[in-house]
Amino acid sequence: MSWLLTLLGFMVAASATAPHSLVQERWQRLPLGAIRPKGWLLTQMTLQSKALTSHLPLFWPNIANTSWLGGFADVDGGIHENTPYWLNGAVPLAVQVEDEELMKTVEQYFEGIFTRQGSDGWLGPDTDRSDFWSRIPFMLALAQYHESLPEGHQRSRCASVAHRFFTAVGQRLEEQPLAFGQSQRPVTFSVLAPERGCAALFIEEGVQLGSWSSMRAHDLIWSIHYFAALLPANSSFAHWLLDLAKRLHEAAFQWNEQWFNSSAFATAPVILDSLKTHGVNNAQAVKHGVVWARQSGEVQQGFAESWLAWSQLQRFHGQPHGAFSADEHLAGTNPSRGTELCAVVEAMWSLLLTAQLAPNDRSAVKPLDALEVLAYNALPGSLSEDLWSHPYLQLANSYQALSHEVDHVWTHDGPDSAMYGLAPNYPCCTSNFHQGYPKFAANLFFESPETKEIISALWAPSLARFSHLGAQIELKTDYPFNAGVEYWIQNEEPFQLTIRLPPFLRDDPSAAASLRVTLEGRTVNRTVVDGFLRVQVTSKAERPRLAVRLDFALEPRVSRSSEGSTVHVGPLLMALDLAEERKEVRRHAFEAADWDTFTRKSWQVALPETPRFGDVRHRSFDLPPLPHDAARCPLALEAELVGVRWPAEHQAPAAPPEALVPGQAARSNRTLLPYACTAIRISAFPQQSTESSRWI
Repeated sequence: MSWLLTLLGFMVAASATAPHSLVQERWQRLPLGAIRPKGWLLTQMTLQSKALTSHLPLFWPNIANTSWLGGFADVDGGIHENTPYWLNGAVPLAVQVEDEELMKTVEQYFEGIFTRQGSDGWLGPDTDRSDFWSRIPFMLALAQYHESLPEGHQRSRCASVAHRFFTAVGQRLEEQPLAFGQSQRPVTFSVLAPERGCAALFIEEGVQLGSWSSMRAHDLIWSIHYFAALLPANSSFAHWLLDLAKRLHEAAFQWNEQWFNSSAFATAPVILDSLKTHGVNNAQAVKHGVVWARQSGEVQQGFAESWLAWSQLQRFHGQPHGAFSADEHLAGTNPSRGTELCAVVEAMWSLLLTAQLAPNDRSAVKPLDALEVLAYNALPGSLSEDLWSHPYLQLANSYQALSHEVDHVWTHDGPDSAMYGLAPNYPCCTSNFHQGYPKFAANLFFESPETKEIISALWAPSLARFSHLGAQIELKTDYPFNAGVEYWIQNEEPFQLTIRLPPFLRDDPSAAASLRVTLEGRTVNRTVVDGFLRVQVTSKAERPRLAVRLDFALEPRVSRSSEGSTVHVGPLLMALDLAEERKEVRRHAFEAADWDTFTRKSWQVALPETPRFGDVRHRSFDLPPLPHDAARCPLALEAELVGVRWPAEHQAPAAPPEALVPGQAARSNRTLLPYACTAIRISAFPQQSTESSRWI
């Protein structure tokens, strides 16, 4: 009962402070399970649930013999993050695809962890009293599990476990004020980098000393807010929880002042690395502004800080696939530099929260646009088509993905980083990628009961139920692989359907002109305000009917930048088909293996001055059981390309504009596939300039 006595003492202290409250989100998330994937998205997520997500507990020591259940594994780098990472994705995946076996396994892990909760409320292996970080993804998993449960004993038990843990956090902060946070003096120190598996020198000059917990504090604050919001507004414990969140925020690294809005921010590839240059830390930090704004009340400022963070990362480190370079640390805009898979899924979660907590539609559309690019390019582009393997680093331009690449273009990770495998370079991505698709699917729709509004934030085939408005919507579509979306609606009362239009339908005059909107079979005005189309659904229906339909064209378009030219079809980044050949390097258990991947076609090609494309080819979704299989990809495009002398540097294509000499100008038709359907690819091309003797 020591935790309870501690809590009572904290609550007495908290009661002396002013009452706190949380700002109501402008858009409300639907409870986990209210949105279910359909169509190709269900196929993709079912593949994931039947592959590594359900099999890791059967053979991979970091999950199968986890220290969280008394085992010997999940101790890499002295922390215990793999089991919490896995649960953070396995929980929503099991719920959304209704995988009963996976959910049974998940609940066994929760039961084992619950029964091992310390007498003081601490969760997980207690090998380092300053290791708050390993608990943070577990609390995200616990919040989702709680959200998916009906009212009853298990749901109440989840809340009790969380309350006891937060009490332990408060107690440890009282005992060790610097454990979570920071020293005020400049320092140079050596630590074990947990996402690199090797000792490295971290140099912090003129800023506070941070820990992994400090850098990632706002994920913990989000989970505190989740459980605090469930309590009565006048609850003393709710007030204490918000006091705890405030202490964590103040102890944490101040991302806006000390990094994103500072002259210290890295505007070039990082050489002297530190915790603030770490790619995954930056991806998680994007949410810091909007998360804290729920408590501070400064919603405009919070969004501005989060969007500045993303804008800085894109401006100086952005990549064609929508993420930013993070081959462990920020690495500039060269498309041959890598991006860690963890950075992709963490950025997706940050952008989802940034959109949900934005102050208005004009603001919310920006992170949703960015999220769509990540979800349809960077996420599948860093996973094998069967979801049994992945690289630690994906590269927008690469012609091989090999094990033991001693001479490699990335500067902070090991020689296996680009190889597709079970756990290349470091195990964090093996356990953390599982959250990508489930959290994406869980946030395709939002609602605003006060204004009787349903927000269709992202297009993907899905079925959503809105209990507050008595409505059900099935979104029937093959998007992004094909054009057209249909809203099949069953509703008890009128409401406004607010539909975000993707950027190409807002900014590309040709695509925008092709858009046709029908409501109950009648063509209606397609006026777009702040990125959204608003449709008044006034009719009621006891059965689903085709209420709203959008038709539009998907045509190729070319974008040029200093790092090369890219081709898009809708939101899909297109990449050169290199006729990939794979060779097995090592077989693990079940279907898990490590692979070397080679090209069988030339990669040294450029876009001509005036690009020429064939028609976009679409394949029926009745055929491919693997939506991102290169051999049966649902979309392809023929392009006329020109052969050039394009040098390689460190076994990777040189930055496209550099050192290019015109070849014989031999032209050939080559196939472009969605980036998501490739393992190695060229997605940022050099392009012939207006001066016939030059190439850019």
